[in-house]
Amino acid sequence: MVKDIDREGLTIQTHDGTQRLNARTVIWAGGVTVSPLGRTVAKRTNAETDRGGRIKVNSDLTVPNYPDIYVIGDLALAQGPGDKPLPGVAQVAMQQGTYAAKAIVRKLAGETEIKPFKYFDKGDMAVIGRWSAVANIFGAHISGFFAWIIWAFIHLMYLVQFQSRILVFIQWAIQDLTFNRGARLITGPAATDFNFDKEIASSHKDTRAA
Repeated sequence: MVKDIDREGLTIQTHDGTQRLNARTVIWAGGVTVSPLGRTVAKRTNAETDRGGRIKVNSDLTVPNYPDIYVIGDLALAQGPGDKPLPGVAQVAMQQGTYAAKAIVRKLAGETEIKPFKYFDKGDMAVIGRWSAVANIFGAHISGFFAWIIWAFIHLMYLVQFQSRILVFIQWAIQDLTFNRGARLITGPAATDFNFDKEIASSHKDTRAA
């Protein structure tokens, strides 16, 4: 926890007390919170959430007391190895999505016994610069241009359509060759096409009118 920030650095609170970190540049990140849909589901189901609003799910990724409601990805607070919460990254969401889809199909087929969700960590990757990345793949640490090639290949292969892979590859190549990076900024509230509370109120109004 950050206790103080000044021109020369910051002071943080650790398990062993306070610690001083000297730094001329301090970047503050406010964290991530769930979408309004997550808060609505938690409110309607009385589900337990963490500080960020993620819904604590069962071992089969369902909301407690609601076996037909699956929550995955950034909305879900699922336990991993050592009872540690799984991170909100793409590979977690993809594996959870596959599990939930299979579980729903099995339920429709009349199969009630479904094994708990188990996350398989394939590693982590991150781009740190132009044609440079770091990767931790199955315990192997890789960095530099080779890690960037692996990162690019994996991301392209997970795109659904072949045309999308070609277009994204061309876009990346142009950006890296011309040093042109577009800014993607959200400067205000994002538009939404669905408001649960508003829809419920409208539904009750229509029912009374009828």
